[in-house]
Amino acid sequence: MESGFNFGKFFGIQFRVHYSWFFIFGLITVFLALEVFPGAIRGQSTPVYWLMGIVTSFLFFVSVLFHETGHSLAGRANGIPVSSITLFLFGGAASMTREPATAAAEIKMASAGPGVSLLLAGFFWLAYTVFLGSTNTVAAMALWLAQINLIVAAFNLLPGFPLDGGRVLRGLWWHFSGDYVRATLVAVFWGRVAGFLMIGAGIYVVIQNRDWLAGVWLAVLGWYLENSARLSLKQFTLQQWMKGKTVADVLERDCPAVGGDISLGELKSRYPAGKCFRVVATLGKPEAVLYLPSIGDKPDATSIVEFAQSMDRPIEVSPGDNLLTLAQQMNETGKDYAIVKDGDAFIGMVFLDSLIDLVNRSAAT
Repeated sequence: MESGFNFGKFFGIQFRVHYSWFFIFGLITVFLALEVFPGAIRGQSTPVYWLMGIVTSFLFFVSVLFHETGHSLAGRANGIPVSSITLFLFGGAASMTREPATAAAEIKMASAGPGVSLLLAGFFWLAYTVFLGSTNTVAAMALWLAQINLIVAAFNLLPGFPLDGGRVLRGLWWHFSGDYVRATLVAVFWGRVAGFLMIGAGIYVVIQNRDWLAGVWLAVLGWYLENSARLSLKQFTLQQWMKGKTVADVLERDCPAVGGDISLGELKSRYPAGKCFRVVATLGKPEAVLYLPSIGDKPDATSIVEFAQSMDRPIEVSPGDNLLTLAQQMNETGKDYAIVKDGDAFIGMVFLDSLIDLVNRSAAT
């Protein structure tokens, strides 16, 4: 979900907006301004209804951010790094760089989001009771926000992965059976079932009630859930495969030290079969690393320091570490290489491109 922009950082978490969010924000605003509020409070002017729609839609997505922040803070408290939260077409998503290590952590993290939504539903219901009769415009807005947060909590608690309820189901199955793999497969299965049921319900609403908006949206949500469950299963399968592979499978052992004052052409001439190089400090530049397959087709006259990456606080791994752990470290640090040591002895390097190439070759077989 790269397309979008950052709009702030809170609790050390980057908040982002995907461009698809503007569509759903506008759709909800129009729905509220033209359908919901004119029927709830009569006699207001058109600009008032539009203002109510815009403010309520905005507060709804603030609620979504609170929901995802609940997940994120609970995740971080249980040792799960969170890099960002993104608003997009179907709500919000927290980007967690690794899965929970225990069933208890899974359940706590998954429950936090719906818990926040339920608290917000209670808060907005209280606001509704306070403003009802005195400021009915605010009361109407608060009532809709109370209802939608309750719906968000209920929907997310459906027992199908990757929804929060599916994660709770996986955590409970994992806890009582001790089988993480089986727990994931069960949760994903019910996620796909829930998705297909929602698609069927959407079609029924369109045919039986002639409510195209509700029916189509329900079917689209069902499609999104079923598709997310399938993708989650593929990702889980890949993760399990990576756990069975080690750093030694992608290790570049031959990484000679070279000076940074030579050109790319000269480097290729000296080391025609070379791919990995350690660039020693030259002209005030710190020690760096160069992996030729990563730089593509560049002019031979260019100095190699133009492409070398600084080895500032590099990741250090051992040959027996599994590739999933390595990939998680690269994701969390933003580095695409790691130094491989056997004890204190340097034995080589490993690069993200090599890891990706191994995964692609495995997928092709």
